[in-house]
Amino acid sequence: MHRIAKMAGVVRSALVLGASLVLCLGLLGCAGHRPARTPAELLTLRQAHDADYTEQARTLIHRLVEHTKMRYDAYAAGHAAAPPTVELLVISGGGDWGAFGAGFLKGWSRVQGALALPQFDAVTGVSTGALIAPFAFLGDAQALDTIESLYRHPQPDWVKQRWPLYFLPANASFATVPGLEREMRARVDLALLRRVADASRAGRFLLVNTTDIDDGGMWVWDVGLEAQRAVESGNVDRVHRILLASAGIPGAFPFREIDGSLYVDGGVTGNILYGGRVREEQSFPALWVAAYPHLPVPTIRYWVLFNNQLRPLPQVTEPTWPAVVSRSLEMGTRAATITSMRHLFAQAAIARLMRGATIDVRIVAVPDDFVPPKPGTFDKDTMNALADLGEKMGAEASSWRTEAP
Repeated sequence: MHRIAKMAGVVRSALVLGASLVLCLGLLGCAGHRPARTPAELLTLRQAHDADYTEQARTLIHRLVEHTKMRYDAYAAGHAAAPPTVELLVISGGGDWGAFGAGFLKGWSRVQGALALPQFDAVTGVSTGALIAPFAFLGDAQALDTIESLYRHPQPDWVKQRWPLYFLPANASFATVPGLEREMRARVDLALLRRVADASRAGRFLLVNTTDIDDGGMWVWDVGLEAQRAVESGNVDRVHRILLASAGIPGAFPFREIDGSLYVDGGVTGNILYGGRVREEQSFPALWVAAYPHLPVPTIRYWVLFNNQLRPLPQVTEPTWPAVVSRSLEMGTRAATITSMRHLFAQAAIARLMRGATIDVRIVAVPDDFVPPKPGTFDKDTMNALADLGEKMGAEASSWRTEAP
Protein backbone atom coordinates (compact mmCIF):
# COMPACT_ATOMS: atom_id res chain seq x y z
CA MET A 1 0.00 0.00 0.00
CA HIS A 2 1.58 3.25 -1.04
CA ARG A 3 0.98 6.87 -1.92
CA ILE A 4 -2.38 6.79 -0.21
CA ALA A 5 -2.42 10.55 -0.25
CA LYS A 6 -2.36 10.46 -4.04
CA MET A 7 -5.67 8.59 -3.96
CA ALA A 8 -7.10 11.41 -1.85
CA GLY A 9 -9.40 12.58 -4.62
CA VAL A 10 -11.22 9.26 -4.41
CA VAL A 11 -10.82 8.49 -0.74
CA ARG A 12 -11.70 11.93 0.61
CA SER A 13 -14.83 12.12 -1.51
CA ALA A 14 -16.01 8.87 -0.02
CA LEU A 15 -15.19 10.03 3.48
CA VAL A 16 -17.10 13.27 3.00
CA LEU A 17 -20.11 11.20 2.01
CA GLY A 18 -19.94 9.31 5.29
CA ALA A 19 -23.48 10.20 6.25
CA SER A 20 -24.77 8.75 3.01
CA LEU A 21 -22.71 5.66 3.59
CA VAL A 22 -24.19 5.14 7.02
CA LEU A 23 -27.67 5.48 5.56
CA CYS A 24 -26.91 2.98 2.83
CA LEU A 25 -25.50 0.54 5.34
CA GLY A 26 -28.75 0.70 7.20
CA LEU A 27 -30.76 0.17 4.05
CA LEU A 28 -28.65 -2.45 2.32
CA GLY A 29 -26.77 -4.28 5.03
CA CYS A 30 -23.44 -5.90 4.38
CA ALA A 31 -22.53 -6.74 0.81
CA GLY A 32 -21.28 -10.06 -0.50
CA HIS A 33 -22.30 -12.49 2.24
CA ARG A 34 -19.61 -15.09 2.93
CA PRO A 35 -19.73 -18.31 4.95
CA ALA A 36 -19.73 -17.55 8.66
CA ARG A 37 -16.96 -18.97 10.84
CA THR A 38 -16.78 -19.00 14.61
CA PRO A 39 -13.83 -17.32 16.37
CA ALA A 40 -12.53 -20.79 17.29
CA GLU A 41 -12.66 -21.90 13.65
CA LEU A 42 -10.87 -18.76 12.52
CA LEU A 43 -8.12 -19.21 15.11
CA THR A 44 -7.68 -22.83 14.04
CA LEU A 45 -7.42 -21.70 10.43
CA ARG A 46 -4.85 -19.08 11.42
CA GLN A 47 -2.74 -21.75 13.13
CA ALA A 48 -2.82 -23.79 9.94
CA HIS A 49 -1.81 -20.72 7.91
CA ASP A 50 1.06 -19.98 10.30
CA ALA A 51 2.30 -23.56 10.00
CA ASP A 52 2.06 -23.38 6.21
CA TYR A 53 3.93 -20.06 6.17
CA THR A 54 6.71 -21.41 8.38
CA GLU A 55 7.08 -24.51 6.22
CA GLN A 56 7.07 -22.41 3.04
CA ALA A 57 9.89 -20.21 4.36
CA ARG A 58 11.90 -23.22 5.55
CA THR A 59 11.54 -24.96 2.19
CA LEU A 60 12.50 -21.88 0.19
CA ILE A 61 15.63 -21.22 2.24
CA HIS A 62 16.69 -24.87 2.11
CA ARG A 63 16.26 -24.84 -1.67
CA LEU A 64 18.33 -21.66 -1.91
CA VAL A 65 21.09 -23.24 0.19
CA GLU A 66 21.11 -26.37 -2.00
CA HIS A 67 21.16 -24.33 -5.22
CA THR A 68 24.00 -22.16 -3.94
CA LYS A 69 26.00 -25.25 -2.89
CA MET A 70 25.71 -26.58 -6.44
CA ARG A 71 27.18 -23.33 -7.71
CA TYR A 72 29.92 -23.51 -5.08
CA ASP A 73 30.78 -27.03 -6.20
CA ALA A 74 31.03 -25.81 -9.79
CA TYR A 75 33.46 -23.12 -8.64
CA ALA A 76 35.51 -25.63 -6.62
CA ALA A 77 35.70 -27.88 -9.68
CA GLY A 78 37.04 -25.02 -11.78
CA HIS A 79 33.88 -24.56 -13.83
CA ALA A 80 33.19 -21.03 -12.52
CA ALA A 81 35.54 -18.09 -12.20
CA ALA A 82 34.36 -16.97 -8.77
CA PRO A 83 32.49 -18.38 -5.77
CA PRO A 84 28.73 -17.79 -5.80
CA THR A 85 27.15 -14.61 -4.53
CA VAL A 86 23.50 -14.75 -3.48
CA GLU A 87 21.72 -11.85 -5.18
CA LEU A 88 18.37 -10.71 -3.75
CA LEU A 89 16.27 -7.90 -5.26
CA VAL A 90 13.60 -6.33 -3.03
CA ILE A 91 11.08 -4.06 -4.82
CA SER A 92 8.75 -1.93 -2.70
CA GLY A 93 5.26 -0.67 -3.25
CA GLY A 94 4.74 2.74 -4.75
CA GLY A 95 1.60 3.00 -6.88
CA ASP A 96 2.25 5.01 -10.01
CA TRP A 97 5.69 5.85 -8.61
CA GLY A 98 6.67 2.36 -9.68
CA ALA A 99 7.70 4.23 -12.84
CA PHE A 100 10.87 5.13 -10.93
CA GLY A 101 11.70 1.47 -10.29
CA ALA A 102 10.93 0.42 -13.85
CA GLY A 103 13.19 3.16 -15.20
CA PHE A 104 15.90 2.38 -12.65
CA LEU A 105 16.10 -1.26 -13.73
CA LYS A 106 16.56 -0.23 -17.35
CA GLY A 107 19.31 2.22 -16.44
CA TRP A 108 20.94 -0.36 -14.18
CA SER A 109 21.23 -2.74 -17.13
CA ARG A 110 23.85 -0.39 -18.61
CA VAL A 111 26.16 -0.49 -15.57
CA GLN A 112 29.42 -2.43 -15.87
CA GLY A 113 31.68 -3.85 -13.18
CA ALA A 114 31.03 -5.03 -9.63
CA LEU A 115 27.68 -3.23 -9.31
CA ALA A 116 26.28 -4.33 -12.67
CA LEU A 117 22.75 -5.69 -12.83
CA PRO A 118 23.10 -9.36 -11.75
CA GLN A 119 20.93 -12.35 -12.40
CA PHE A 120 18.95 -12.49 -9.18
CA ASP A 121 18.58 -15.64 -7.14
CA ALA A 122 15.37 -14.20 -5.73
CA VAL A 123 13.17 -11.24 -6.56
CA THR A 124 10.46 -10.06 -4.17
CA GLY A 125 7.79 -7.47 -4.87
CA VAL A 126 4.98 -5.73 -3.06
CA SER A 127 2.10 -3.75 -4.55
CA THR A 128 3.46 -1.97 -7.64
CA GLY A 129 6.66 -3.87 -6.95
CA ALA A 130 4.73 -7.11 -7.47
CA LEU A 131 3.80 -5.93 -10.98
CA ILE A 132 7.44 -5.08 -11.74
CA ALA A 133 8.91 -8.20 -10.14
CA PRO A 134 8.27 -10.78 -12.93
CA PHE A 135 10.05 -8.57 -15.45
CA ALA A 136 12.96 -7.86 -13.11
CA PHE A 137 13.15 -11.60 -12.43
CA LEU A 138 13.62 -12.33 -16.13
CA GLY A 139 15.97 -9.36 -16.34
CA ASP A 140 16.69 -9.27 -20.08
CA ALA A 141 16.40 -6.20 -22.29
CA GLN A 142 12.99 -7.16 -23.65
CA ALA A 143 11.49 -7.70 -20.19
CA LEU A 144 12.91 -4.45 -18.81
CA ASP A 145 11.76 -2.48 -21.87
CA THR A 146 8.28 -3.98 -21.52
CA ILE A 147 7.77 -2.95 -17.90
CA GLU A 148 9.23 0.52 -18.38
CA SER A 149 7.00 1.11 -21.41
CA LEU A 150 3.99 0.10 -19.33
CA TYR A 151 4.71 2.74 -16.69
CA ARG A 152 5.49 5.40 -19.28
CA HIS A 153 2.12 5.03 -20.98
CA PRO A 154 -0.66 5.09 -18.36
CA GLN A 155 -4.13 4.78 -19.85
CA PRO A 156 -7.28 6.62 -18.69
CA ASP A 157 -9.03 3.37 -17.80
CA TRP A 158 -6.28 2.01 -15.57
CA VAL A 159 -8.37 3.28 -12.67
CA LYS A 160 -12.06 4.15 -13.07
CA GLN A 161 -14.22 5.49 -10.28
CA ARG A 162 -17.52 3.70 -9.72
CA TRP A 163 -19.74 6.64 -10.59
CA PRO A 164 -22.06 7.96 -9.35
CA LEU A 165 -22.69 5.77 -6.28
CA TYR A 166 -19.14 4.56 -5.74
CA PHE A 167 -19.48 4.85 -1.96
CA LEU A 168 -22.22 2.21 -1.64
CA PRO A 169 -21.22 -0.73 0.58
CA ALA A 170 -22.31 -3.23 -2.08
CA ASN A 171 -19.27 -2.16 -4.11
CA ALA A 172 -15.98 -3.99 -3.67
CA SER A 173 -14.08 -0.70 -3.84
CA PHE A 174 -14.32 3.00 -4.69
CA ALA A 175 -12.77 2.31 -8.10
CA THR A 176 -12.26 -0.47 -10.63
CA VAL A 177 -9.06 -1.19 -12.53
CA PRO A 178 -10.14 -2.49 -15.95
CA GLY A 179 -7.14 -1.07 -17.75
CA LEU A 180 -4.67 -2.46 -15.25
CA GLU A 181 -6.32 -5.87 -15.50
CA ARG A 182 -6.07 -5.67 -19.30
CA GLU A 183 -2.36 -4.80 -19.10
CA MET A 184 -1.74 -7.79 -16.83
CA ARG A 185 -3.48 -10.16 -19.22
CA ALA A 186 -1.52 -8.79 -22.17
CA ARG A 187 1.93 -8.75 -20.60
CA VAL A 188 1.89 -11.50 -17.99
CA ASP A 189 0.82 -14.14 -20.47
CA LEU A 190 1.49 -17.85 -20.73
CA ALA A 191 4.74 -17.30 -22.67
CA LEU A 192 6.14 -15.06 -19.93
CA LEU A 193 5.01 -17.43 -17.18
CA ARG A 194 6.66 -20.32 -18.99
CA ARG A 195 9.99 -18.46 -18.71
CA VAL A 196 9.33 -17.71 -15.04
CA ALA A 197 8.49 -21.38 -14.44
CA ASP A 198 11.69 -22.53 -16.13
CA ALA A 199 13.80 -20.18 -13.99
CA SER A 200 11.97 -21.35 -10.88
CA ARG A 201 12.73 -24.98 -11.65
CA ALA A 202 16.38 -23.99 -12.06
CA GLY A 203 16.50 -22.85 -8.44
CA ARG A 204 15.53 -19.17 -8.54
CA PHE A 205 12.61 -17.57 -6.67
CA LEU A 206 9.93 -14.97 -7.45
CA LEU A 207 7.88 -13.99 -4.41
CA VAL A 208 5.19 -11.36 -3.80
CA ASN A 209 3.52 -10.23 -0.61
CA THR A 210 -0.22 -9.84 -0.09
CA THR A 211 -2.38 -9.21 2.96
CA ASP A 212 -4.97 -11.78 4.00
CA ILE A 213 -7.57 -9.58 5.64
CA ASP A 214 -9.51 -12.57 6.96
CA ASP A 215 -6.48 -14.01 8.71
CA GLY A 216 -5.14 -10.60 9.73
CA GLY A 217 -1.61 -11.09 8.43
CA MET A 218 0.69 -11.22 5.44
CA TRP A 219 0.79 -14.03 2.93
CA VAL A 220 3.70 -14.57 0.55
CA TRP A 221 3.07 -16.24 -2.80
CA ASP A 222 5.70 -18.30 -4.60
CA VAL A 223 4.94 -16.95 -8.08
CA GLY A 224 7.50 -19.29 -9.63
CA LEU A 225 5.54 -22.26 -8.32
CA GLU A 226 2.27 -20.64 -9.39
CA ALA A 227 3.75 -20.10 -12.86
CA GLN A 228 4.59 -23.80 -13.09
CA ARG A 229 0.98 -24.64 -12.25
CA ALA A 230 -0.29 -22.10 -14.78
CA VAL A 231 1.86 -23.62 -17.53
CA GLU A 232 0.63 -27.11 -16.68
CA SER A 233 -3.04 -26.05 -16.66
CA GLY A 234 -2.92 -23.36 -19.33
CA ASN A 235 -4.79 -21.02 -16.95
CA VAL A 236 -3.02 -17.79 -15.96
CA ASP A 237 -5.96 -16.18 -14.14
CA ARG A 238 -4.75 -17.19 -10.68
CA VAL A 239 -1.36 -15.52 -11.20
CA HIS A 240 -3.10 -12.34 -12.36
CA ARG A 241 -5.28 -12.33 -9.24
CA ILE A 242 -2.24 -12.74 -7.01
CA LEU A 243 -0.40 -9.83 -8.63
CA LEU A 244 -3.49 -7.62 -8.61
CA ALA A 245 -4.22 -8.53 -4.99
CA SER A 246 -0.75 -7.37 -3.99
CA ALA A 247 -1.44 -4.03 -5.71
CA GLY A 248 -5.00 -3.66 -4.40
CA ILE A 249 -5.05 -0.53 -2.24
CA PRO A 250 -7.74 -1.35 0.37
CA GLY A 251 -11.02 0.40 -0.32
CA ALA A 252 -9.68 2.19 -3.38
CA PHE A 253 -8.99 -0.86 -5.58
CA PRO A 254 -10.84 -4.20 -5.61
CA PHE A 255 -9.82 -6.95 -3.21
CA ARG A 256 -9.24 -10.41 -4.69
CA GLU A 257 -10.69 -13.64 -3.38
CA ILE A 258 -8.25 -16.55 -3.63
CA ASP A 259 -8.84 -19.97 -2.06
CA GLY A 260 -11.72 -18.60 -0.03
CA SER A 261 -9.85 -15.68 1.58
CA LEU A 262 -9.84 -11.98 0.75
CA TYR A 263 -6.49 -10.46 -0.19
CA VAL A 264 -5.48 -6.81 -0.50
CA ASP A 265 -2.31 -4.75 -0.90
CA GLY A 266 0.77 -6.41 0.54
CA GLY A 267 1.99 -3.02 1.72
CA VAL A 268 -0.54 -3.17 4.57
CA THR A 269 1.58 -5.83 6.30
CA GLY A 270 4.98 -5.29 4.69
CA ASN A 271 5.92 -2.78 1.99
CA ILE A 272 9.19 -4.63 1.38
CA LEU A 273 9.61 -8.40 1.50
CA TYR A 274 13.04 -9.38 2.81
CA GLY A 275 12.59 -12.32 5.20
CA GLY A 276 11.93 -10.27 8.29
CA ARG A 277 9.77 -12.98 9.88
CA VAL A 278 12.42 -15.70 9.55
CA ARG A 279 14.09 -16.60 12.83
CA GLU A 280 17.89 -16.24 12.87
CA GLU A 281 18.49 -19.97 13.35
CA GLN A 282 16.45 -20.63 10.18
CA SER A 283 18.19 -17.98 8.07
CA PHE A 284 20.37 -18.72 5.06
CA PRO A 285 23.68 -18.10 6.91
CA ALA A 286 22.62 -20.30 9.85
CA LEU A 287 21.51 -23.19 7.63
CA TRP A 288 24.65 -22.92 5.50
CA VAL A 289 26.92 -23.06 8.55
CA ALA A 290 24.97 -26.02 9.94
CA ALA A 291 25.17 -27.95 6.66
CA TYR A 292 28.68 -26.96 5.56
CA PRO A 293 30.64 -25.88 8.66
CA HIS A 294 34.00 -26.04 6.87
CA LEU A 295 32.98 -23.81 3.97
CA PRO A 296 32.75 -20.00 4.03
CA VAL A 297 29.27 -18.53 3.94
CA PRO A 298 28.65 -17.15 0.44
CA THR A 299 28.37 -13.40 0.13
CA ILE A 300 24.76 -12.21 0.17
CA ARG A 301 23.74 -8.95 -1.49
CA TYR A 302 20.37 -7.28 -0.88
CA TRP A 303 19.34 -4.66 -3.43
CA VAL A 304 16.36 -2.66 -2.12
CA LEU A 305 14.51 -0.60 -4.73
CA PHE A 306 12.22 1.84 -2.93
CA ASN A 307 9.61 3.39 -5.21
CA ASN A 308 9.21 6.45 -3.06
CA GLN A 309 11.05 9.14 -1.16
CA LEU A 310 12.44 8.24 2.24
CA ARG A 311 10.67 11.30 3.59
CA PRO A 312 7.42 12.67 2.16
CA LEU A 313 7.52 16.15 0.74
CA PRO A 314 6.41 18.79 3.23
CA GLN A 315 3.04 20.30 2.48
CA VAL A 316 0.43 22.60 3.91
CA THR A 317 -2.20 20.07 4.98
CA GLU A 318 -5.83 21.13 4.84
CA PRO A 319 -7.31 21.48 8.34
CA THR A 320 -9.93 18.81 7.69
CA TRP A 321 -10.11 15.31 9.05
CA PRO A 322 -10.05 13.58 5.62
CA ALA A 323 -6.86 15.44 4.70
CA VAL A 324 -5.27 14.68 8.05
CA VAL A 325 -6.22 11.00 7.86
CA SER A 326 -4.89 10.50 4.32
CA ARG A 327 -1.63 12.32 5.13
CA SER A 328 -1.20 10.31 8.33
CA LEU A 329 -1.74 7.00 6.55
CA GLU A 330 0.87 7.91 3.95
CA MET A 331 3.33 8.82 6.70
CA GLY A 332 2.58 5.62 8.60
CA THR A 333 3.30 3.40 5.60
CA ARG A 334 6.55 5.25 4.93
CA ALA A 335 7.67 5.02 8.55
CA ALA A 336 6.93 1.29 8.68
CA THR A 337 8.97 0.72 5.51
CA ILE A 338 11.95 2.59 6.90
CA THR A 339 11.71 0.53 10.09
CA SER A 340 11.82 -2.60 7.93
CA MET A 341 14.93 -1.33 6.16
CA ARG A 342 16.63 -0.72 9.49
CA HIS A 343 15.65 -4.22 10.57
CA LEU A 344 17.25 -5.63 7.43
CA PHE A 345 20.49 -3.80 8.21
CA ALA A 346 20.33 -5.15 11.77
CA GLN A 347 19.79 -8.71 10.49
CA ALA A 348 22.87 -8.32 8.28
CA ALA A 349 24.96 -7.14 11.23
CA ILE A 350 23.79 -10.06 13.38
CA ALA A 351 24.66 -12.56 10.63
CA ARG A 352 28.13 -11.07 10.34
CA LEU A 353 28.67 -11.36 14.10
CA MET A 354 27.11 -14.80 14.65
CA ARG A 355 27.87 -16.63 11.40
CA GLY A 356 30.82 -14.79 9.90
CA ALA A 357 28.66 -13.96 6.89
CA THR A 358 29.33 -11.17 4.43
CA ILE A 359 26.01 -9.46 3.79
CA ASP A 360 25.79 -6.23 1.82
CA VAL A 361 22.62 -4.16 1.88
CA ARG A 362 22.12 -1.41 -0.68
CA ILE A 363 19.12 0.90 -0.96
CA VAL A 364 18.02 3.35 -3.62
CA ALA A 365 15.03 5.70 -3.38
CA VAL A 366 13.49 8.67 -5.12
CA PRO A 367 15.46 11.74 -3.96
CA ASP A 368 13.70 13.63 -1.19
CA ASP A 369 13.76 16.87 -3.19
CA PHE A 370 11.93 15.44 -6.22
CA VAL A 371 8.73 17.39 -6.88
CA PRO A 372 6.13 15.89 -9.25
CA PRO A 373 5.56 18.13 -12.27
CA LYS A 374 1.80 17.76 -11.86
CA PRO A 375 -0.52 16.78 -9.01
CA GLY A 376 -2.69 13.71 -9.27
CA THR A 377 -2.46 9.97 -9.66
CA PHE A 378 -1.27 8.08 -12.75
CA ASP A 379 -0.36 11.34 -14.48
CA LYS A 380 1.72 10.63 -17.58
CA ASP A 381 4.05 13.61 -17.13
CA THR A 382 4.83 12.65 -13.55
CA MET A 383 5.33 8.99 -14.39
CA ASN A 384 7.67 9.82 -17.25
CA ALA A 385 9.61 12.23 -15.06
CA LEU A 386 10.01 9.43 -12.52
CA ALA A 387 11.03 6.92 -15.21
CA ASP A 388 13.59 9.40 -16.57
CA LEU A 389 14.94 9.99 -13.07
CA GLY A 390 15.09 6.26 -12.36
CA GLU A 391 16.85 5.51 -15.62
CA LYS A 392 19.45 8.22 -14.95
CA MET A 393 20.07 7.05 -11.39
CA GLY A 394 20.09 3.39 -12.39
CA ALA A 395 22.94 4.02 -14.83
CA GLU A 396 25.02 5.56 -12.02
CA ALA A 397 26.47 3.01 -9.61
CA SER A 398 26.90 5.79 -7.03
CA SER A 399 23.09 5.98 -6.62
CA TRP A 400 23.14 3.12 -4.12
CA ARG A 401 23.40 3.94 -0.44
CA THR A 402 24.90 1.47 2.02
CA GLU A 403 23.78 3.04 5.30
CA ALA A 404 20.49 2.44 7.04
CA PRO A 405 18.02 5.32 6.58
